[in-house]
Amino acid sequence: MHQYAYGMTYAKKYNIDFILPSKWEGTKLFKTENKILSEDIQNELYIADKQKNSNDSRKEVIKTHFPNATFIDPENPFENYKFSKRPVGFDNVCAYDQSIFSKMSKKYLLEIFEFSDEVKNTESYKYWENKSGTYNIVHLRRDDISNPEYNKNNVQGYSVISKSSYENAILENGFDLSKFEWTSDDYKRKWHTDRVIDEKFGWKYPEGSQYRPGKIFDWLEDFLRLYFARTIFRANSSFSWWAAFLSPTATVYSPVLDKSLIYGVDGLEEIDVNFVEGNHPHWMYGVEDIFIND
Repeated sequence: MHQYAYGMTYAKKYNIDFILPSKWEGTKLFKTENKILSEDIQNELYIADKQKNSNDSRKEVIKTHFPNATFIDPENPFENYKFSKRPVGFDNVCAYDQSIFSKMSKKYLLEIFEFSDEVKNTESYKYWENKSGTYNIVHLRRDDISNPEYNKNNVQGYSVISKSSYENAILENGFDLSKFEWTSDDYKRKWHTDRVIDEKFGWKYPEGSQYRPGKIFDWLEDFLRLYFARTIFRANSSFSWWAAFLSPTATVYSPVLDKSLIYGVDGLEEIDVNFVEGNHPHWMYGVEDIFIND
């Protein structure tokens, strides 16, 4: 979603098309429609992604089909919104420099991220919309970041925020802890012990999460549960950052990451942090806050 927000903002600024390399989750989730590269180019990009120097290989594919294309670095504030007469491409997460967000408009992002009719017609959407603004929720980020074996064998940048940090923050801000629901990706139910066991649909490159009619994606209900809440205590997670940002109803409290400790690598410890009102704190340690224009 960060890549899409950046690409669409750049395209709007210069009144040009934002062409996607493939379908993605947003193709089903949102009303906005985009041009997509041909299947032949998509297949070439898929093969290039398997190469040792995949970034360079993908760029070579694009240059073959768009010889005068230029590539820009969204993390570079001197070039991320610079005009070019040539086709422009980028290969970046687009989430780690305030200069990316400073040119964005919340009003415009709310337009391009409006849910599709298919999403609005799901039972989940109708259920949570009916409860809109009537409940409080906590998002507890777990899954891979709380898996020591995964963290030892993969680069991990997320710390595990202690459950007690959420509980303390809820009480310190004058809320009744018993009035909060919890949602998480704690599939082993180590912290979120009463988490509902549901089916996982899987993930596949390049389109992402696997689609199921009626359910859309396996994580959609969790997203809607956050989106329609009255109050959100969000996680160090871009998932709940986006749910909080797009929410039409929620007052948001966010963790302030003043330390980093990788679970299973730096020890089997969770970090204690404070929460502040607002959605501006970045979900990664050491990255400046996010501010988007109204």
